[in-house]
Amino acid sequence: MTPPDEFLARARRAMAGMEPAVRDDILRELGSHLSESIAANGGDVRTSLANLGSPEEVGRRYREVYGYGRVYKALFAVIAFVLAIPSIPVLASNDQNAFPYGFSIVFLVAAAGWVLWVSVIAGSRAGLLAGLATFVGRIAALALAAMTQVGAEITAGGLVAFVAVSVTLIVLGWIPGTAKKAWSGPTANL
Repeated sequence: MTPPDEFLARARRAMAGMEPAVRDDILRELGSHLSESIAANGGDVRTSLANLGSPEEVGRRYREVYGYGRVYKALFAVIAFVLAIPSIPVLASNDQNAFPYGFSIVFLVAAAGWVLWVSVIAGSRAGLLAGLATFVGRIAALALAAMTQVGAEITAGGLVAFVAVSVTLIVLGWIPGTAKKAWSGPTANL
C-alpha cells in the first residue's frame, strides 16, 4: 500500500459513523487534493502528507463538520429509548416481585449520561433525538406500568415530577452539543 493510500485508509477509519456516501465523496476529494499537492511538491509525498497532518485528526475533523450518519443517530436513539424504560420511578411490591426506586435512579442516571454523551460526541441534533427517544421511552414505560400494575396509582405531584425529569432529558440532549459548537474555536478549512 502506498503512503497516500495508507493515509486515506486511516482517515477513512477515523470517519467511522459518517454517512457512507458523504465519507466516500470526502475521501475522493482528499485523494485528489493529495495528488495535486504531491505534483506541486515535485513528487515529494512525505511533505504533502505532513502538510495535511495526522489522518486520524483529518478524519475526526470531517466527522465533526458533517456529523454521524442516520444509522448511528438511529442507534443512539434506540439505546436511549431502551435505557429509559427501566428508569421510571415505579414501586410495585407484592408477593412475586419488588421494583425499588433505587433501580430506576440508576437507569435514569445512565439514560441522562447517554444523552449527554451523544450530544457532546455527535452534536445537538443527535443529542436532541436521543433526548426525545428517552422521553418517549419513559412515557411508554409509565403507560405500560399504569395499565399492567393492579392498584397502581399516579399522583398529580408524581406525574409533574416525572414529566419535568423527562423534559429535562430532552434539554440535556440539546444543550451540550449546542454549547460545544458555540464554544469551539473556528474550524480549519477542510
